[in-house]
Amino acid sequence: MNKSTSGNKLHIARWLLIGLYLISTLVFGGQMEHSTGQLFLLGSTLVLMHAPKRYGWKGTFIFIATAYIVSTILEDMSIRTGFPFGNYHYTLGGLHIDQVPALVGPVYIAVGYMSWTIGSIILDHADKHLDKKFNLIALPAVSAFIMCQFDLVQDPLTSTFDGIWIWENAGGIFGVPLVNFLGWYLTCYLFMQIFAIYLSKNSQIIIESGDTEKKSYWLQPVIFYLLIGLSYIGHYLHQVNSDEVITDLAGNVWGVANLHETAVGIMLFTMLYSVVLATVRLFKPKQ
Repeated sequence: MNKSTSGNKLHIARWLLIGLYLISTLVFGGQMEHSTGQLFLLGSTLVLMHAPKRYGWKGTFIFIATAYIVSTILEDMSIRTGFPFGNYHYTLGGLHIDQVPALVGPVYIAVGYMSWTIGSIILDHADKHLDKKFNLIALPAVSAFIMCQFDLVQDPLTSTFDGIWIWENAGGIFGVPLVNFLGWYLTCYLFMQIFAIYLSKNSQIIIESGDTEKKSYWLQPVIFYLLIGLSYIGHYLHQVNSDEVITDLAGNVWGVANLHETAVGIMLFTMLYSVVLATVRLFKPKQ
């Protein structure tokens, strides 16, 4: 089997994976616990099928390791000290690294890679021009904002509603404190900045091949990120007529239907906006 045939099969396999994620979100659209599992498993698989075509296996490993280590250390630090996310604790069982569930890191990896790719597209494939100081700082800075758009959408639902983690002092953003999102930005910026510095010093690992020259190659993580956002419409439709209320640890009462409606509204004007920007940039005719 020649490299071209192998590459085409992998390209098709990635689209099938994205299709599987779409089907799974349609089937389990109202069940938050299934959404987290789908993102963990299928999102991480997409990274392993997509990133090596651009960064090789070594570069992919560096991204994965950096994202996992930085996010786990800062999550554990915050559980113990309140910095940088605030005071909270997880309720999940299973394997933990100290006080952080082991599956938390792969979510940072999966959504982080998609956010990094979208940021790179918006900045005209800045990942291959990191010798320029502007790109070296701008790419992780922009990509971290895109990653935090996801967190802004999902945190009230996965914490206040689903209780996967609990904010001990609650907060004004549907039970989530503002400091959480500042901590997310810091965490995402740090591991992306480390990866950007690594690439700037090892630019030879970036692969430009027939696969990475296809617009559809770049579109794949963009579409996956879009589907993550659109999945919250399913959650909303499942709860739209709910009159259930939830009381957080600070005594604030939140309407479940309002939680889900707000998530969709935020998603439309943050995550979807980034997807539109990246897609326009991909298909904009060359001058």
